[in-house]
Amino acid sequence: MIPQANEADKKLRNRALYYLAKREYSFHELVNKTLNYAEELGLNKKDCEFIISKLREQNLQSDQRFCESYINSKKNKFGAQKIVFELTQKGVSEDLIATFIGELVRNEYDLALQVWNKKYSHVTQDINEKAKQIRFMQSRGFSFETIKKIIK
Repeated sequence: MIPQANEADKKLRNRALYYLAKREYSFHELVNKTLNYAEELGLNKKDCEFIISKLREQNLQSDQRFCESYINSKKNKFGAQKIVFELTQKGVSEDLIATFIGELVRNEYDLALQVWNKKYSHVTQDINEKAKQIRFMQSRGFSFETIKKIIK
């Protein structure tokens, strides 16, 4: 490998570590975040994936930690459906999501009730207001079955 390429690898690795020092990233997300910088250094996506896979081997990047951290940060605002969708968009495997989402699904009613109580003070009999509350809860990613239990 030529010295210039080796220097570019080090710069890209340092940039990825800089991002990881701020927060956890999924593998896919980190590749996309560092790709523009990699191209400026004359590297391509495969080089970027290789360097980040080395960080993964050293346990500096972990989809497992990212998934756990992401769910913990979002669970008080959003339901399981929305969190699963967002994690999928960020390139986290379905198996890994299933590992961590189970507890959230089991506690969905309590979490949904907290979110609803924060926004609304009472269940209304007005059909338009009730529909508005249901739409709000659906936009937060809660299942319709859970929403029906809260908004009777």
